[in-house]
Amino acid sequence: LTRLRNKADEALRAARTPDELRAALEGTIEESDNLIRIFNALLMIARLEAGNARETLSDFDAAEVARGVAELYEAVAEEGGATLEVAVEPDLPVHGNRELLGQALANLLDNALKYGAATGPGVAAQVSVSTKKTDDRVVIMVADRGPGIPERDRGRVTERFVRLESARSRPGFGLGLSLATAVARLHGGALRLEDNGPGLCAVLELPLVRREAREAPAEAALQGVEPSFQRT
Repeated sequence: LTRLRNKADEALRAARTPDELRAALEGTIEESDNLIRIFNALLMIARLEAGNARETLSDFDAAEVARGVAELYEAVAEEGGATLEVAVEPDLPVHGNRELLGQALANLLDNALKYGAATGPGVAAQVSVSTKKTDDRVVIMVADRGPGIPERDRGRVTERFVRLESARSRPGFGLGLSLATAVARLHGGALRLEDNGPGLCAVLELPLVRREAREAPAEAALQGVEPSFQRT
């Protein structure tokens, strides 16, 4: 807010031409948009941590969400000269909020493309989105081949506004991983950051909804109900 005010004050004092005033106004709008994004992210994190989004939870297929987010970022990866590999296993039923999970995955992919550039000269960045299903978990992984995050910092970077020194030269507010962590907790899961040797692998684990658990409510609702085709 102080930076926004200083820009407006400087424009009033220094701008002499319509072009200079227009440039100052455009800079003020851009700064305002950044503040709005920060406030929206903070409000969303606070709501998730307070459990205020639980009324929007339902069963859905996490595989569809993962594929959809990956498709949205294919053009971004291509524009940045990166290779995006997608290996999504079908039928990954979870109980949660489709939009929030999509936002969390978008944050992880955005981070991978921004900070996971290959360290070797002339080597294209490689980012992958993959999923797997265990006995009771849906696992979604976003991995890159960049410099990674030191093990000592992996817990700290999921806190609000924390940005490592190597990331300060790139745009961002230090809220993406914090939001992804809050989304994982809302879904009864967790976000882990692991070494990808080289690079970073963000692992999002969510409880798997078993098929029998999904079918039970429907079966219970049908008990004692006479099939309509028997009525005349």
